[in-house]
Amino acid sequence: MGGATNCPETPRQKMIGMMYIVLTAMLALNVTTDVLNGFTMVEESLRVNTRGAEGRNTNLYLKFEDLNSQNPAKVGAWLQKAKDVKKESDELYNAIQDIKVLIAKTADGEEADVEHIEGKGNLDAAGYVGLSDGGMGKGKEIKAKIEAYKIKMTEYVKADTAKVSLLNKTFNTGKVVGHDGEAREWEVATFEMMPVAAAITILSKIQADIRNTEGDIVTYLKSQVDADDYRVNRIEAKVIPNSKYVIRGGKYSAEIALVASDSTQKPEVYIGGNPQTGTGGTLVKDGLYETVATALGDKKYSGYIRLNSPTGSKVYPFESEYNVGEPTAIISADQMNVFYAGINNQVSISVPGVPSTAVAASASGGTLTKSGNGWIVRPAKVGQPVVISVSAKIDGKVQRMGEKSFRVKMLPPPVAFIPFQDDNGNTMKFKGGKMSKAKLLNVTSLGAELNDADIEAKYNIVSFEMNVQGAMGAVVELSSGAHFTARQMDQVKKMAKGAKFFISAVKAKGPDGITRDLPPMEVVLN
Repeated sequence: MGGATNCPETPRQKMIGMMYIVLTAMLALNVTTDVLNGFTMVEESLRVNTRGAEGRNTNLYLKFEDLNSQNPAKVGAWLQKAKDVKKESDELYNAIQDIKVLIAKTADGEEADVEHIEGKGNLDAAGYVGLSDGGMGKGKEIKAKIEAYKIKMTEYVKADTAKVSLLNKTFNTGKVVGHDGEAREWEVATFEMMPVAAAITILSKIQADIRNTEGDIVTYLKSQVDADDYRVNRIEAKVIPNSKYVIRGGKYSAEIALVASDSTQKPEVYIGGNPQTGTGGTLVKDGLYETVATALGDKKYSGYIRLNSPTGSKVYPFESEYNVGEPTAIISADQMNVFYAGINNQVSISVPGVPSTAVAASASGGTLTKSGNGWIVRPAKVGQPVVISVSAKIDGKVQRMGEKSFRVKMLPPPVAFIPFQDDNGNTMKFKGGKMSKAKLLNVTSLGAELNDADIEAKYNIVSFEMNVQGAMGAVVELSSGAHFTARQMDQVKKMAKGAKFFISAVKAKGPDGITRDLPPMEVVLN
């Protein structure tokens, strides 16, 4: 296998001769096998992308040719431009492919396969081919060809500033500023000390850009064939309201226009037989109709559009309707119809027809804060209602939309449970009754939760007792926390099937800071 050791040393390489071993070691830390393989994966993906673009371009040219066969006088000149784009794209694409082959042969020898390079980490081959400092100097040559290609493609789309800007970004061969802050020529940044895998990937990316650019330019040229045409096969009046729901005091807006029209003529719009000019219930601009909603209910209006033509005027009637309603707000508790003190109560607040960004809300008797797409209410105290007031900004004006009052209650008492694993490994909650001794011996702690409640509130066990009734009398073992003590579990181990005990004197502290006494729990071993 041929390698970079067969390449003549450049003056730059001689300058760093004493540092070569150190530099190679540093690069080895950065250019790992995984990184080189990563470049190979990207390069393969680029080849797939390029083949896909070539297939799309082939179909595009076939459609262009078919269009030309139908109307050569109209399409011919644009088709010739498309063929020129293909020729120029092929030339640049092939020139880059030649450089890729040279780099592969420099790294792997004359039998090298550019798609299956063995010397991926070779740091000399790309520089030898691309730089002129003792090498082939292909970098400057291809840079000049890329710049010439960009100029030619720009000429085809110069009327489209967005496409021109994209071309400048895609084929930018200006100086490149490295991590050290030093500006280097494009060919130096592309080829100098660049691993073969990286250099090939960079060149493949440019080839993919060429094929995608070719398709974009040809598509643009094809669109210009009909750019100056004006076809009308149907003309009808249209009323397009911004919204058919209007709040009293708000503004109703609708666009009244023809689906197709002659740009040299301005249609005349009449509503209720009156021409819509001037102010007050009139057309504002380009067929935009506005009128102030002063009364509630359904509103209908109709009119016609008159279009003058060389053969006389034509009239196109239209009609539309909208509804005027009272200002309303939708305020709903996500979990219940009351609020509970001491916890975050989730609330949804919205105004029909108004975006959430234009809706504001406040609360008395507690705090109200925005949280994601909803709101969070924290009541001040039990028994004092929370009143939520909503306003919305409509047409630049803030309007009061409504309010709603919520009762505030104390959180209900929770019940204790013993978490355990069933035969399938699922976590279950035992709240009293019969339980196998084997499962009980595997439990570690006691929990508490609201029983069948529609709200979520976390409770922490403060303490509990295990009360065992035996022949020698009652044995009471205390736990000063949620976990079963060793003494408590010893009592379980001594029990026989059918024995029972009570979990009693359970105390749990809720999110509201209140410590509650929980009902006892009977446990029967089976």
